[in-house]
Amino acid sequence: MDSDETEEKESSENLNSHSNSLTLHPEKAVPEDEEQSVVPEKSNLFDYQLEELKARLKKIKQDEAESLSESNEEHTKKVKQMFRDYETLKKELKDLEVNITTDSELLSSYFQKFQPHKNAITMGTLMPLEIEEVLDILQNLEYLLHHIDNAIVFADMQGMTKVISPCLNGTNNEIKAEALRLLGAAVQSNPKVQLKALESDFVQKILHILSTNTQTEVKSRCLFALSALIRQFPAAQNVWINHGGLEIFGKILVSDQLQIQIKVIKLINDLIIERQNLQDVSNPEQSQLKTKAYTVVDLEQKLLVYDYCKHLSNLMIKSFKDEMNNQFKMNNYEFLETISESMITIVPVCKYQLKGSKDSLLRTIQHLLIFYQKLDPILEQDDNEILQNLISLIDKLQNTVSEISHDEL
Repeated sequence: MDSDETEEKESSENLNSHSNSLTLHPEKAVPEDEEQSVVPEKSNLFDYQLEELKARLKKIKQDEAESLSESNEEHTKKVKQMFRDYETLKKELKDLEVNITTDSELLSSYFQKFQPHKNAITMGTLMPLEIEEVLDILQNLEYLLHHIDNAIVFADMQGMTKVISPCLNGTNNEIKAEALRLLGAAVQSNPKVQLKALESDFVQKILHILSTNTQTEVKSRCLFALSALIRQFPAAQNVWINHGGLEIFGKILVSDQLQIQIKVIKLINDLIIERQNLQDVSNPEQSQLKTKAYTVVDLEQKLLVYDYCKHLSNLMIKSFKDEMNNQFKMNNYEFLETISESMITIVPVCKYQLKGSKDSLLRTIQHLLIFYQKLDPILEQDDNEILQNLISLIDKLQNTVSEISHDEL
C-alpha cells in the first residue's frame, strides 16, 4: 500500500506539472508546422525589440520607394507620350522647312514679295495669279498690323508709300479695297500711325476715291479707313473738312447705297459725341489742349454751312415714309435705328437750321409711331421686340424735336 500510494502521488504530481505547463504556455499546444505561419499580435510598439522595429521600418520605406518610383515612371511615360522633346520638334520643323521668325522679319519679307508687283499694279497690267498673290500679301499684312507695335514698325518702314499708295493709285478695285482695309487696320487707335498717314496725304486720297469710285465695296472700305484715321484726331478732321469731306458726305445722303449712308451717319454721330465727351476729361491741362484743338476744327458750324443737318432730316423723312409704305421691312431696322439715334444727337446742333422743317419732322414721326402701334398686336414675338425698340427710340426722337422752343427758332 505504501508503495502504491507513493506511485499514485508521483503520477499525480507529474500530471499537475504537465497541466500547468500547458496553461502557462498555450502556444506550445500549436503544432510545430503551424507555429511558423502565425505572427504574434502585439498591441504596442514598445512590445517589439529594437532590431525588429528597425527591420520593419526599413521594409516600409523600401515599399514606399518602390511604389513612388513606379508612379513617377508611369507619369513620365505619359508625359513623353503627350509631348515631343525639343530635339524632335526641331527636326520636324526642319523637315517642314519652317523658320521661326519675328513679326518685323515677316513684315520685311512681305515688303520684298510686294515690290516686283508695284509697277504692274499702278499700270493695271497684273495677271490673275499676280492679283491673287498681291491680295494674299495685303491680307497677311493686315493681320499683322492689328498689333499696334507692328503698325508702327510698318509705318517706320515706309509701308504707307511703298505698299498702300501704289494699291490706291492702281485700277484694280479688289486690290484697292484690300489696301484701304490695311490702312484702316494700321491707323486704328494708333496716334503715331495716324500722324504718318496724315503727313502722307491719305485723307485727300481717300476722299478722292470716295467721290470718284462707283463700287460699293470700295466706298465702304474708304469710309472705314477714313473713320479710323480721323477719330480722336482733330488735325485730320480739319484736313477732311477743308478738302470737301462734308460736301461729299452730303451728296452720299442725297443719293447713294443704304450701306454707305449708314457709315456716313455713324461717323458724323461719333464725331459729335467725341466733342461732347471733352467735358469728361479730368486733367485740366489736357482738357484745355483738346478743347483748343477741337475749336479750330469747329465741326458744329461746318455742319450748318454744308447743309448736313438739312440732308440728314430730309433723309429721315424719306426713310420714315418709305417704311410706312413698305409695311415694316425687317432689313431696314439698322438704318432706321442709326438715323433716329443720329437725329437725337444732332438736333441740339442743328436747331436753328431745322426751324423750317420742325412741323414736318414731328408730323412724320407721329405718323410712324401710330403705324407701328397698329402693327404691334399682329407681329410675331421676335419682330415685336424689334418693333418695341424702334417705338421707344422714335418716341425719344419726337421728344427731342419737340423741345426746340419758338424762342430758339
